[in-house]
Amino acid sequence: MFKYFVLSLIIFVSCTNQYKADYEVQAELQMIDTLNARLQTVKGWLDKMSLEEIQERKDIIKHNYTYCDAQYREQGLVIDEETSRLVDEYKNYGKIYGRAADSFKPIVMELEELFIQLKTLKESAHSKEYEKGTFLTYFAKEKEDALKLYGFAETVLKPVVDTDLAFERCQKNVEELAESLKTGQK
Repeated sequence: MFKYFVLSLIIFVSCTNQYKADYEVQAELQMIDTLNARLQTVKGWLDKMSLEEIQERKDIIKHNYTYCDAQYREQGLVIDEETSRLVDEYKNYGKIYGRAADSFKPIVMELEELFIQLKTLKESAHSKEYEKGTFLTYFAKEKEDALKLYGFAETVLKPVVDTDLAFERCQKNVEELAESLKTGQK
């Protein structure tokens, strides 16, 4: 009878340890998936607009602003309040697109690197390669890097996505202004 008790106890302990190990692996995988979701959000912002489109908008804004400014100076016109607000808004879009254009490639490179590092960390969690403390150390570093990239992308890329329709309306108004300056109707 004692043999069966000891055998039952051994089986119970091994099952408990297995359950605990599986629970830890699931917790580690969930932590990684949370970071992965943040990175997917950044990827979504990158996918909304290509670098070429951002650069093109930046260049168009610079060209149109320079043209309108030159026309106002040449024709000796005084800019009214409404036009001044339009031009200021347009100039701000230029800053948004300029910053996004300059930061686009570094964000893409960092994002790709973080995806690879998270994939490696996920594989090591599956294989139980690291002790819990070691995993948490590596995870903390990846979390810091992922959140830093997310925060940066949120200030650089998200405004480009969020202001897309407003930019198009402003662009139309500035083009109308430029056309009126060309024909001397302003």
